[in-house]
Amino acid sequence: MGGGGGDGGAGAAQRQEADRQARIKAATDAINRIFSGTQRVTGTRVIPGTPGGYQQRATHMGEDSAPWVESVWVPGTPERTEAYERWVDPPGGNPREALYAAQRGAVFDLNRMEVDRQATDAERFSRFGLARSGLMGGSAQIDSVADINRRTNEGLMRAGGIADQAAADLRAADEQARANLISLAQSGIDTGTAASQALNSLQVNSANAASARAGATVGGLFNDLSSAYLMHQANAGRMAGMNNPANQQWYGVSNPRAGNSGTVIR
Repeated sequence: MGGGGGDGGAGAAQRQEADRQARIKAATDAINRIFSGTQRVTGTRVIPGTPGGYQQRATHMGEDSAPWVESVWVPGTPERTEAYERWVDPPGGNPREALYAAQRGAVFDLNRMEVDRQATDAERFSRFGLARSGLMGGSAQIDSVADINRRTNEGLMRAGGIADQAAADLRAADEQARANLISLAQSGIDTGTAASQALNSLQVNSANAASARAGATVGGLFNDLSSAYLMHQANAGRMAGMNNPANQQWYGVSNPRAGNSGTVIR
């Protein structure tokens, strides 16, 4: 007697667990569909009818076990329509992939323009200094141009790396949001809530990525750039000190401590 009640309780528990697993699967599927960009397609289709007719089957009857044919009428089915729903990948793939590419392109373009701006300013400053010092057309100008070109190329490479990282960060944010929502699905959120939160997470990540573009910069590429003409002057000064036969140090045009002698002997 008690066994029947026990079986009934176990059956109810199994049904509840099956329902819970079905809800988890439905919510998880909804989350994954949104993050993968899968599109819902609905419509109706016609199911053709089938004609009725006799179907024959053989059986053995009688003492001699001789078979005889029995015909059975099988009714036909009418034509009908039914609704359908399916999920398909969007043309061109997941639109989120296009967003990752757009994020990379936007960050790279911003930094490329910044590299170009800094390089133009550095080149103008270098030309001015070289012209003022009478070093245009010489080795000092060659060194200056080579240094600016090197730093410009390094800046463009850095811009590419920053752009790659910006796209990777957005992708990682999406995957983290997906994982968090699937974890919530395991706790029993319904399909509608799961879908709504998934859409909201994607929108928030997109907005955060757009805001972060301005902060993903190459920084100052030429802040520590010493113009070729300044390096030339510094080298010239060191060479003059090395060629001073008396090993003297000069202070302007006169020695403040020795009248008009002009030098201080160490």
